[in-house]
Amino acid sequence: MRDSRSANHERKSASVWDLDGTLLSTDVFGESVTRLLLGRPWMLPQVLIWLLQGRSFCKQRVAEATIDTWTRWPVRPEAEAMIVEARQEGNPVVLATAAHTIVATRIAADLGCFDAVLATTAGVNLKGERKLQAVNDWVRENGCDGFSYAGDSRADLALWRSADRVIVVEPTAHLERSVRALGKPVEVIGQRKNIPRSVIRALRPHQWIKNLLVFLPMILAHRFDRDTLVSAVWAFVAFSACASIVYLINDIADLAADRDHPKKRRRPLASGRLTIPEAAATGAVLLLGAATISTVFLPPAYCMILAAYLATNLVYSTWLKRKPIVDVMMLAGMYAVRIEAGGVAAGVELSVWILAFSLFFFTSLAFVKRCAELRRIMVTGSQLSSGRGYRVEDLPILESLGAASGYVSVLVLAMYMNSQEMRLLYGESRFLWLICPLVLYWITRVWLLVHRGHLDEDPVVFAIRDRVSLLIASACFFLVMIAAFYRGQVAG
Repeated sequence: MRDSRSANHERKSASVWDLDGTLLSTDVFGESVTRLLLGRPWMLPQVLIWLLQGRSFCKQRVAEATIDTWTRWPVRPEAEAMIVEARQEGNPVVLATAAHTIVATRIAADLGCFDAVLATTAGVNLKGERKLQAVNDWVRENGCDGFSYAGDSRADLALWRSADRVIVVEPTAHLERSVRALGKPVEVIGQRKNIPRSVIRALRPHQWIKNLLVFLPMILAHRFDRDTLVSAVWAFVAFSACASIVYLINDIADLAADRDHPKKRRRPLASGRLTIPEAAATGAVLLLGAATISTVFLPPAYCMILAAYLATNLVYSTWLKRKPIVDVMMLAGMYAVRIEAGGVAAGVELSVWILAFSLFFFTSLAFVKRCAELRRIMVTGSQLSSGRGYRVEDLPILESLGAASGYVSVLVLAMYMNSQEMRLLYGESRFLWLICPLVLYWITRVWLLVHRGHLDEDPVVFAIRDRVSLLIASACFFLVMIAAFYRGQVAG
């Protein structure tokens, strides 16, 4: 290719790249606005005022307001490879984008591979025909014979009509047909998005196992009639929908931190496989579904619990997660809320024993999550937990607090074994006492693994994949069944 260009009097063709959805697998403006409003929700009226003054003006003010919260943007590896190839061939590389020049210049400087940046400025939103004019002017002024253009939307059709080389990134079937109708060779890079698959991954269905806690009040109260079971199932479905909404909110709020994480960077939102508008639309559908189920099939108090759960998690995601210890108490509280919701759905009044056990046990699990994260940060050499209020030097005290909380939960469990409530349900059966050493062993093992750095950040994910944890859970369930059977035999 280099030899043919030399024979053609060193013809130069500018390699022009769009930013949003092309060079990056995300939309910079949409993401910046979302990050701004999640961090400072009181600025919503101000953002609307900026938008009324023009899209270019709004982009400028949003860029100025978010430049200090910069994130590692997800750059497409295929785009980087093609840019390197263009530079090796001696062709200039230009970033042409509707993003504001503050943002575009910063990204170009971080990547260090562009010869020029054409972007939105005050009063000029560089999109469509305006972008084409800017590109043509630059090509002419810099002595290029033409340009190639890489884009991802119908707004780029004007540039593709004038380009010598057409590059389309992850087009929809309709867009690809429109581009090929131009009668030019078309290069398609990137895999076409599988939105349903990305949505399912973002909802984290494997985390719904936490919502099985809504069945706990029904089980402990021995309420296995059809109506109670159906109510518990609906409660599980509604809570799972709300929990997935929370995961979407958290992923949007944690985009910057997730992109610096070795595993979380592959999440659909962090990687750009799912856009913020797509996530918002999914959340709206889930919210409608949860509200409908709660209103039609469950008691009014259940709706209030779900509303409180969502509101509390929104405050947590935007503020409280950066407050040390408070964030742990909030995480533990979210587990307890699931049990309370199950009690309301089943019409079962929770005992002080289950509430006390939940408080200490889930506080221990919340500390597990934070300590595992700090262990990872310690290994990578970082000093601060991104987006959190902890330091690596806090690890010893956090491990002590977490292990102590777990042991106190076992103490509460042991005291329950000698309570009047336990005797009413299981009589004088001693089988249930064996649960105490099993839970004690599990908690001790978990904290030993945390200390060694062998535990995944989420203890629930660890538990459902760990054979020992599954074996202990099965043994506990088996002991409860034996105790219930023994009680039935004695009563009979």
